[in-house]
Amino acid sequence: MWNKKREERIRKVIKNAIAYITRKKNRTFIIFVILTIVLSCLYSCLTIMKSSNEIEKTLYESSNSSISITKKDGKYFNVNQFKDIEKLKEIEEIIIQYDGLAKLKGAKVVSGEQKINREDLSDEFKNVVSLEATNNTKRNILFNSEVFTIKEGKNIEKNDKDSIIVHEEFAKQNNLKLGDEVDLELLDTEKSGKIKSHKFEIIGIFSGKKQETYTGLSSDFSENMVFVDYSTSQEILNNLENNKIANKILMYSGSLESTDLVLNKLKELKIDESMYSIEKDSNVFEESLESVSGIKHIIKVMTYSIMLGGMIVLSLILVLWLRERIYEIGIFLSIGTSKMQIIMQFILELIFISMPSIISSLLLGNVLLKVIVDGFINSEDSIISGGSLINNSGFMLNIGSLGQSYLILISIIVLSVVFASSLILIKKPKEILSKIS
Repeated sequence: MWNKKREERIRKVIKNAIAYITRKKNRTFIIFVILTIVLSCLYSCLTIMKSSNEIEKTLYESSNSSISITKKDGKYFNVNQFKDIEKLKEIEEIIIQYDGLAKLKGAKVVSGEQKINREDLSDEFKNVVSLEATNNTKRNILFNSEVFTIKEGKNIEKNDKDSIIVHEEFAKQNNLKLGDEVDLELLDTEKSGKIKSHKFEIIGIFSGKKQETYTGLSSDFSENMVFVDYSTSQEILNNLENNKIANKILMYSGSLESTDLVLNKLKELKIDESMYSIEKDSNVFEESLESVSGIKHIIKVMTYSIMLGGMIVLSLILVLWLRERIYEIGIFLSIGTSKMQIIMQFILELIFISMPSIISSLLLGNVLLKVIVDGFINSEDSIISGGSLINNSGFMLNIGSLGQSYLILISIIVLSVVFASSLILIKKPKEILSKIS
């Protein structure tokens, strides 16, 4: 019995709400416009905020932020002693780097203007290239910063064997193309004995010019720099699995927080810090983060301002309109309608009006989104691309933002109605009825 009465009251409230918004078309349209504007602004702001969170992760990955282990004297070290770092679950990728020199066989280096003349060089060092052996050239700072760019072919990856990438000028001078072989003899200055030569297949050709340091060797020039896969370099140097050497070990994780965690766990491994340097390289990311943080702060302020402004505007309009509805309120009270039912009717009126605004807000919000993004990327100190902000806002993210925005809008509606209604309904029924008599 009680449930039936409650259902009847609910149906009556809904019926009255629908009757009012269909009868007062002009007022309904004005409220619709206000709610659409508020919802559109909230949607665009929340979308950018969520996108910026994704951008932070993308920026960290693209900034090549890492933790490096190097020997303080600059010499090679045995990689095997750091095997325990593979157990650290926070580490997503480990890059091992070996730097050295290699003598060319059957090919010639690219000559250039040398600022230092060395007459003491033996023939062995007159036709040498600088060599970097690695398991991922994409992570190399020269490629990551786009000082060097792949023109043909691909980068060296983890499972590559007998692979090399060379400079386009070096390839041009020696009439080399993808698939051709380059014969190299690695020079190990810390190991006596002759090292056999090895033929590498060209899988990539790159271009670019790095900042060069001149020592009088042909390997000083960018054109005479080659990259080979790490595993093959160790085989040539006759280094067994437990005796592989490197100049540097780089560890990459997915976020700044996990990088800090890795740094703390490395200390637990009791690495001899008198011999080895353990450094975190996240300067590029932190600089980039400043722009994202600035955007997030501005958007957050905008969001709160929209929420507050929307509530104030809506409340003021409702106060004026509810004063005009004093007769209607008095009638409701005279027939036994509770104040809670009256407030619920007012809330439902606005919710019904707001429903069509969801579609219009999705369209208008995307326009506002583009306007706001263009404003940020056109600022002088911005390093964030519009594509980054918009591309990171996929369909599901947009729908999620719209849903969240709509919930905020409903909260604004409820608070506005309660505030506006309270100015009238705090009065006793007799006071209200006396005004309409």
